[in-house]
Amino acid sequence: MRYYLDYNASAPMDERVKSYVKEIMDMHGNPSSIHTKGRKLKDLLEISRQRIALLTKCNQKNVIFTSGATEANNLALNGYKKKIVSIIEHESIKKQKNTITIDVNKEGYIDLVMLENILQSINKKEGVIVSVMFANNETGIIQPIEKIIKITKIYQVPFHTDAVQAVGRLNINFLKLGIDMMTISSHKIGGPSGAGALIVNSKKHILKPLLLGGDQEDSLRSGTEPLLAIAGFGQAAELLDMKKIEKLKALRMAFEKKLKKAKLGIQIIGENSNRLPNTFLMYTPGIKAEDLLIALDLEGFDVSTGSACSSGKAEPSMVLKRMGYPKKMASGVIRISLGLYNDISEADMLVNALKKILKRFGKI
Repeated sequence: MRYYLDYNASAPMDERVKSYVKEIMDMHGNPSSIHTKGRKLKDLLEISRQRIALLTKCNQKNVIFTSGATEANNLALNGYKKKIVSIIEHESIKKQKNTITIDVNKEGYIDLVMLENILQSINKKEGVIVSVMFANNETGIIQPIEKIIKITKIYQVPFHTDAVQAVGRLNINFLKLGIDMMTISSHKIGGPSGAGALIVNSKKHILKPLLLGGDQEDSLRSGTEPLLAIAGFGQAAELLDMKKIEKLKALRMAFEKKLKKAKLGIQIIGENSNRLPNTFLMYTPGIKAEDLLIALDLEGFDVSTGSACSSGKAEPSMVLKRMGYPKKMASGVIRISLGLYNDISEADMLVNALKKILKRFGKI
């Protein structure tokens, strides 16, 4: 039997989403066609847009569909000459040209004073954007978004947030928070891969298309829409039950309690920081993360050493290094990210598996 503890990499697709997508597979046509079949597909596209708008509490017309979060992040920043970003961003943000990075402290929060100093130092604010992820994909630490937005508004600079890990796990009111642009992803909330969205408060922002072609998505994302992925995305958004999601915090805390009670020397990174209800990053002394990952895999546990976007790499966590942790700790962390299919019995199984592994490695 296998135990999936890697929801931040990708959430299992809800069976009801699968059924919905299968129904649509029997339909054919192009959403841009004006005949009856085309209009029906266009309706499905707009239903998905509406469902995502309801989930994130934004204006439906300002949901721009993309192939995923990486494309949405690039679309958000592509038109800006200077990007002020946190040092722990996703690769699609960090690898942008002309970036200025903001440090984070040991609690995982960005340095707000540094952000303000950077903004003060820039004379011409035109063509400048700030991008800080809502919650970190490795540690689950939630950034002080409201404080960040307040600073960006003082300096009249647009604010973008990669909210891939936060949407579907936190109640986010896009309009009330005053976010300018926000990235979300289908497969993180139980929808199919291949769909994401950039949500904007206005299409008057500098949005420079990455793809040139037809007029799809107001000419901001040309190309025939991947309807099956988008429809599944919308259905997953519709089915999300935030009351159930909120219960994940109790499950996460139970996992952490049992792991610490086992007296294996395990430390929870950012334990006292504001974190996602489903995510924790744990350090197990005396064993490298890649060795522990393989050993846990053999015991039936699907976990991660950090971001799944660095697949195939067994390197120290850059996030922990940026938070000021030593290389030894950054090389020994495992991320556990939970979902609605997990239960408390898996915590006991995980503890037993860790005891067995550490004994085999001669660590206990």
